[in-house]
Formats: sequence, C-alpha cells, structure tokens
Amino acid sequence: RTEGGLGIGLAIVRGLVELHGGSVVAHSAGLDKGSEFVVRLPLLPRAAAPASVQDAAVASTAHARKRVLVVDDNRDLAASLRELLEMQGHDVREAHDGVEGVHLASEFKPDLVLLDIGMPRMNGYEAAVLIRRRLHDHAVRIVAITGWGHEDDKLKALDAGFDLHMTKPVDPAAV
Repeated sequence: RTEGGLGIGLAIVRGLVELHGGSVVAHSAGLDKGSEFVVRLPLLPRAAAPASVQDAAVASTAHARKRVLVVDDNRDLAASLRELLEMQGHDVREAHDGVEGVHLASEFKPDLVLLDIGMPRMNGYEAAVLIRRRLHDHAVRIVAITGWGHEDDKLKALDAGFDLHMTKPVDPAAV
C-alpha cells in the first residue's frame, strides 16, 4: 500500500480477458526497470461476432440479472466493480460509505450487497446489521469485500450478518 493501490487492477483485467477466452502475461526485468503487460484476445469470424459487447453480456446473463449494491469508500474500486457487474447485465448502484449504503439499500432493495468493512461514517459491520434489519422481509445476500482478512475479521463479519467474506484483491470471476 506504499503506492496507494490495492493490487486488484491486474486481477480485474485478467478476469475480464479470460471471460473472453484470452490471457494476460506480465513481465519485468526487476525493480525500477518497468513492466510489460501482454493481453491476448482471440479473433472471432465476423459472422460469429455479436452486434455489440453489451448485447452479448446482457444476453448471456439475462437469466441471472440481479440488483446489486456496491458499497466501498474507494471510489475507483466501487466504479470498477459496478462496471464489471453492469457488463454482466446486472442492475447496479454504488455508495461510498456505510450511511449512504444503508440508505440506498433501503430504497433499491438489492439481491446482493458487496460491502467494504473499513469505511468512514459507518463501518461495514454496522451497515450490514442495519441493512439486515431494514430489509428483514427481503432476501438479500451480503458479501464483505475487504482488505481485512484475518480469521477474527471473517468471524466478526459472519456475526454481523455477512453471508460471505472475500479478502481484497478479489478475483473478478469470483465476484
């Protein structure tokens, strides 16, 4: 974290590229020597190409379309997750702290909440409890996507009402 990144960028790229049958390889000659990233994607014959990438994504996941709420104070990560899920055809909303997340969950009534734990104003543990309370009559799955990955963090997440705990960086395919 000395450079401020979470280390999930390459994992997101790899997941997206692999969804399209491609691969990503990273090379470096060492510290301060730079890096090279090679992305390989297969070519499709024109007749096999979909009308648009969005049409293909929606068609392939239309049966599984979900209402998803992404709550993370890291705006870049939240936007990346939102875009990834929207490309898969889901209806996605985004919030940037626990208070905003609880409020939006009450209005949006998501099927799935991807919720960070370490956030300002209200942490993810508190937000999960309130979301469960407010949506008591609605089946919602709450998944912690967090940098807090110790065993006691996972147990605390389950106690707060999370269904699953995923430690950052997460594999986009797992999301």
